[in-house]
Amino acid sequence: MNYGKKGVSRKEKQLTSTASLVRRKFSVIFFKTLLVFFLAAIVIGGCAGIGVFKGVIDSAPDISDIDPTPTGYLSVVLDNQGNQTAKLVASGSNRVYVTLDEIPEDLQHAFVAIEDERFYEHNGIDIKGIIRAGFTGIANGFHFSQGASTITQQLLKNNVFEGWTNQSGIEKVKRKIQEQYLAIELSKVKSKDWILENYLNTINLGQNTLGVQSASRRYFGKDVSELTLSEGAVIAGITKNPSAYNPVSHPEENNKRRKLVLKNMKDQNYISEKEYNEALKDDVYSRIQQVNIEYGTDNPNSYFVDALIDQVARDLVEKKGYTDTQAYKALYNSGLTIESTQDMGIQQICDEEVNNQENYSTAPQYSFSYRLTVEDKDGSIKNYSDQTMISYYSASSADYSLNFSSREEAQAAIDAYKAAIMEPGDTIVEGGESVVFTLQPQAAVTIMDQYTGDVKAIVGGRGDKSGSRTLNRATDTTRQPGSTFKVLAAYAPALDTAGMTLATVQDDAPFSYANGTSLRNYDNSYRGFTTIRYAITKSINVVTVKTLTDISPQTGYDYLTNFGFTTLTEDDIVQSLALGGITQGVTNLELTAAYATIADGGTYTKPRFYTRILDHNGNVLIDNNQETHTVLKESTAFLLTSAMQDVITVGTGGAVNFGTMPIAGKTGTTTKNRDALFAGFTPYYTCSVWCGYDDNSPQDSALTANPKTLWRNIMGRIHENLEYKDFTQPEGITTAAVCKKSGKLAVEGLCDADPRGSMVETEFFAAGTVPTEYCDHHVSATVCTASGMLANEFCPQENRQGGIYIVGGSPDTEDGPFLLSDSLSQENYCTVHTAASVIPEIPEIQIPDDDTQGGGKKPNKDDKEHTNDKKDEEEPPEDELPGEDDVSVPPEDTSPEGNGPDAVPPGEEP
Repeated sequence: MNYGKKGVSRKEKQLTSTASLVRRKFSVIFFKTLLVFFLAAIVIGGCAGIGVFKGVIDSAPDISDIDPTPTGYLSVVLDNQGNQTAKLVASGSNRVYVTLDEIPEDLQHAFVAIEDERFYEHNGIDIKGIIRAGFTGIANGFHFSQGASTITQQLLKNNVFEGWTNQSGIEKVKRKIQEQYLAIELSKVKSKDWILENYLNTINLGQNTLGVQSASRRYFGKDVSELTLSEGAVIAGITKNPSAYNPVSHPEENNKRRKLVLKNMKDQNYISEKEYNEALKDDVYSRIQQVNIEYGTDNPNSYFVDALIDQVARDLVEKKGYTDTQAYKALYNSGLTIESTQDMGIQQICDEEVNNQENYSTAPQYSFSYRLTVEDKDGSIKNYSDQTMISYYSASSADYSLNFSSREEAQAAIDAYKAAIMEPGDTIVEGGESVVFTLQPQAAVTIMDQYTGDVKAIVGGRGDKSGSRTLNRATDTTRQPGSTFKVLAAYAPALDTAGMTLATVQDDAPFSYANGTSLRNYDNSYRGFTTIRYAITKSINVVTVKTLTDISPQTGYDYLTNFGFTTLTEDDIVQSLALGGITQGVTNLELTAAYATIADGGTYTKPRFYTRILDHNGNVLIDNNQETHTVLKESTAFLLTSAMQDVITVGTGGAVNFGTMPIAGKTGTTTKNRDALFAGFTPYYTCSVWCGYDDNSPQDSALTANPKTLWRNIMGRIHENLEYKDFTQPEGITTAAVCKKSGKLAVEGLCDADPRGSMVETEFFAAGTVPTEYCDHHVSATVCTASGMLANEFCPQENRQGGIYIVGGSPDTEDGPFLLSDSLSQENYCTVHTAASVIPEIPEIQIPDDDTQGGGKKPNKDDKEHTNDKKDEEEPPEDELPGEDDVSVPPEDTSPEGNGPDAVPPGEEP
């Protein structure tokens, strides 16, 4: 800057000039005007905000309209032909509403402690809770996962705002304002007891129950007034998520929630430390499981309808924004019409075959669920169950199980146990003993249309279904998938993105996991170099694990999640993933959907149990469109299908072949045959069958035939009147003649001359994956039997053995007897037979001491040297030494395509 005299003078002129004064005056006027507009905007905005807020409040429902009592119309389920198959009746619908004085205080306090700890203090909304949730959400990167809804707000949300849930962000804000306003208004006109009583009678508590009375009867088989502290904590713990915290299907998760309920009750001074500890010790879940088995209705829903209800309830929450309670009330009280995907003809076939004893290789067995409650002479109560019975007998026999050849034998075991545990003076309390028998082994079946995702039929268990919402082994139970995972976890990604083909070979030889654990094949044999096709066909463990190791367990895990499996964890990202060795197992439904993905050319379609839901007035509430994504290339799906057809024709799955339709699929068994499966498809349907014991007991090897027998008889009947179809070959598939021992182009005179027979086969390839190199695992060689080394020209004919050998393999395999050792393949020739060995030994000449004896003379030094020179002259010339002609090699790659003179042009049959 210029601070000289001239500069200062110039600056003064600029400041006092007319132009500068005008500019400054304009700026002042502009900013004043802007300020006025800003203040006006605040005033106008504030007025508008007040007006908007008032409008939101004015449009809220009238507080007098609140009626939490469940009323309405029954919903119905239709099959895929429009015929009614079920009416949805809520559990405990014969008596739902109970007054607050019938509900134990511990149960009331349990709900308050976990859902709204300041319920008795606030005026309908919890300001502290809102602030806490806000700060927590900001701290978590603006993810607001903590709720701040009070019991009063939840009551309003579940009973006043139904049908207002599938809205935009602005509408949701509007509804939240109304909800909070009405909560304050309701607290002015209704007591806390009235609010809590209505809340406890209308909250969704899972298993088709609405309110604490129906939940008490469903889970514990008794009136709500009889619930203990521990039992009340179980029910209160369900509220946050009736599906995830269901004490029947997810007892472990509910137990975590139950412990939190009890802790909150203790921290909020509702219970003492002693009461807290006693409740924690209660074996409450064994009683729940027993009641669940005993639970039944006159007309129980089918396994299909049970699964349908789960999906509809979930979709009402996820797609329409309902709360769990709203979804439940919509299902059971609003007169919905649910158009299901069930094909009753297919369902009947499944039910008949699963319950046909002729489809099982052994006589039926029976397990049981047992409950005993006794009062000892001191008045204390003791509870016993089938689990305590197992613990009792396991002390003397680790393999003890509850599976018996008849009900009589099972009852005898129960009687012996009861006699052993009951002491003099013990009495069985009224209704304190029950037993329910279950047919074993059990089974599960799912059938899908792979092109639509429609579930056509499911069977969740063998034997009579005695109640709605009981254990569904097709959708609820997770079991180990065994070898059915080989195709999905290892071979699908290997072919799809890792550059491997069905002709790619692995050395099937003794192998250990990275942690040192040894791995063996099911038949304890090793086949040497083995193609992926053959490994799929014969279910070879070593090849599968080596393949997954090459592509990485992470890649296999990523593909499995893309196949739709939801029960995998990061602990499953290990080599044993290839064999189905996973933490939690998978459901039969999700396994079926994964195989349906291959059947549909690599497109995953989410399984659906219904196509539309109509409201009571016939309007479409949900149009359940297909949800799809691509998992595999079409070419990959075709190659896997081709290999799995071999499983049926020459592999481990021959027993499923019903003979009238192409079939592709994979068998599966787990350790000690605890699980036996078959998952497969035709050009029409995909079906998975599981068989095993409910208690995960080992199975005799004969029982592994059960799922294959069931699959054959079910699918055979379904396809009886269907037109024959072949699997469709997509564009971009070609063939080439390859060697089964290298996976590369076959060499005439080598690969077709293997001592075990020709190793040449024509294989399918995706375009661009046909091998360009020639077989390097077969060689022709002449070996000396005396040395075991390559024969040289001095080896006698009787010791020369010519043949075709394998190089680079492992000795402890079926390739072992045909291996040319590494030392031989490096042209190490026989050292036993040499030039010296073929020259006759000259006998030593005896020279007499007297020169006259013998008529000859003693050889001199010059004679010896001359003899040696003669021998040197008799050595063969260098160009006659053993050379490359003794070991055949593949022809040099000279073709323009790099495929050699015998290669098959792409797209042509060899």
